[in-house]
This record gives sequence, structure tokens and C-alpha cells, in this order.
Amino acid sequence: MLRLQTLVVAATLALSAPAVAQTRPAVAAAPIIDGAALSGPAPAADSAQAAADRLSMHPTVSTERLAQARADIPWSPWVAMNPVFGDTFVETRLPRTARVFADVTNGLSPPIGAAKDAYSRRRPFLDNPSVIQCDAPDERLAASGSYPSGHSAGGWAWALVMAELVPSRADAILQRGRDYGDSRVICGYHFPSDIEAGRVLAAGIIARMHADPAFRRDLDAARRELARAYPN
Repeated sequence: MLRLQTLVVAATLALSAPAVAQTRPAVAAAPIIDGAALSGPAPAADSAQAAADRLSMHPTVSTERLAQARADIPWSPWVAMNPVFGDTFVETRLPRTARVFADVTNGLSPPIGAAKDAYSRRRPFLDNPSVIQCDAPDERLAASGSYPSGHSAGGWAWALVMAELVPSRADAILQRGRDYGDSRVICGYHFPSDIEAGRVLAAGIIARMHADPAFRRDLDAARRELARAYPN
């Protein structure tokens, strides 16, 4: 019961904080990879995959898991990784880690935006409002493409990076990154294939970013910072 109360409070605070965006921030830069080519097109509307997507949009979950999905609505690495690292995992305490997350946002956002624009898939709640299990989506979310999922890409990218930086917690970090994306299906904001495409993009983008010496330097600085903050 205490865990559920904690999740409800976390969701309320996260959604009420003006500094935390509920959607992926736009970055005005050239994509570092061809996001549309890497993700490939969304399933055709009359395909078996699209039919499977629609059938998956009413998942039965526990009250606690639904509360976690609501807490996961903000697009934020600090929200995504809080269940693994706790309330001390905050930007003001970890400026070098924050620099890495900024790098990741700058790498992720342009390819994801380009892929969304290329495929313009309608979100599930636009054609079937009954799929929404979380809060009603805002106008910006409704206007943006469903495929690929920016939350899924963000959650998986942050998880890949954090698992590298704190390997002692890799299993929990990677599961958390996966759950953060899965929350979008629970809420009714994305189809499962949107989630998988987001993870594919995240993996490709993070791999490409490792070729950048400046990113590797930022990783090394964050690794030292996190080792001091979380020695076990």
C-alpha cells in the first residue's frame, strides 16, 4: 500500500511541475542518423500487425502498475530512473549526469521527429478514446505522430547509457527503461509497435553517439560522478 501511495504522489508532483515536459522536447539540429530509414514504416492499417496493435490496447494491469504508468507520463530521465536510484537522483545533485542526458536529448530528438513526420501515424486514442487509462492527452500530444514512440526511445536510450555508467544496477536499469516505454501502451498513448520502433531508434542513436569524442568525455565525467553518488 505504501508503494502505491508513493507512486500516486510521484505522479501528482511530476505532472504539476512546470519544468518537466510531458512530451519530447524539439531540438533544432540535423539528425545524426536517418530515423525514418532505421525504424521503417509503421504497420499498414490493414495489416496483421496493426490488428494485433489494436487488440493490445486494453491491457489489464494492477492498480500499482497503472499508478506507475501515470507517474511515467513526463518525458524525463529523472522521472524514468527514479525507481532505480531514488529521490536523490536529481539534476541539481548530478550535473555531469545531466550533461549526458542533454547530449542524449540532442541526439534523439531530431531523428525521432523526422520519423514521426515521415509516417504520421494516428495515435490510438484518436480513433478509440476508450483505450485511455491515464490522464486525458493534451493538444500537443494529440497532434504529434504515434510512430515511433519518443517516450520509448527516451526510456531505452537513458537505460542503455545508465546501465553502462552504473553496471552494478544494469538489470534494474534496463527493466526500468523497458517499463517506461510500456507505460505508454497502458496509458493508451501508443501502440506496441510504436514502442518497439522507439527502442530500435534509441539503440541506433546511442551507438552512433559513442563515435563522438565529446560524448565519451561526458560519459567518463558522469561515470565518476555516479560512482561517488552510488558506490554500491
